[in-house]
Amino acid sequence: MAHTLREQTGDRVSAHLLIPGFTYTGMTSPRPEKPAGAWTPEQVVDLMFDRLAHGDFYILCPDNETTPAQDAKRIAWAAGDIIENRPALSRWHPDHAAEFARFMEDDA
Repeated sequence: MAHTLREQTGDRVSAHLLIPGFTYTGMTSPRPEKPAGAWTPEQVVDLMFDRLAHGDFYILCPDNETTPAQDAKRIAWAAGDIIENRPALSRWHPDHAAEFARFMEDDA
């Protein structure tokens, strides 16, 4: 869609992919207080507008529990699920969890 919009509108209309981290809205939890690990919706929107201003297509929104480096490694692992034909979300699959843990510990 982003490619088509860019080609057909000359950048007048664009599409972007927002990938939020742990965001607390209160809609899905009876807890009245925001968990420490979550971002507020306002934080997500602020980051989104900042990234839109920079022309980013992928807007990977962090939270207070996962570092950008951890997010990047998890995304790389998930792409490997497709390439290596592992089960979906193999990082939680008993046959692959230990390998995923080693992958996350590896600095390379």
